[in-house]
Amino acid sequence: MQEKGVFLLVNRQMIPIVKEVTTLGRQLENDIAFHEDFVSRFHAEIVFENSNYVLYDKQSTSGTFVNGKKIDRCVLNSGDLISLANIFLMFVNNNPRIVVRSTGTTQTLRTPNF
Repeated sequence: MQEKGVFLLVNRQMIPIVKEVTTLGRQLENDIAFHEDFVSRFHAEIVFENSNYVLYDKQSTSGTFVNGKKIDRCVLNSGDLISLANIFLMFVNNNPRIVVRSTGTTQTLRTPNF
């Protein structure tokens, strides 16, 4: 059975995203802390806004990447691969809702498989 909710998958460990703002970085004050020199002290944050989860880079030294592209801000989709320096995370959203994806000039509506 697939667990419902929103998670970051890191090294086969599911970390739930339960706050409106979730901070990521090297400092222990972050909600999710990484003991890694190349991760900035306050590297990035995931914010729930307008019914979306949005990843923000917090002016990190090494940058924040989603699916291989450097970002300052990015609306996250389930399955997106996030990298902070040499840390790789997968964003997983198992909340039941209709997902709207743009495909050119048309939109495809689908219900996630649970």
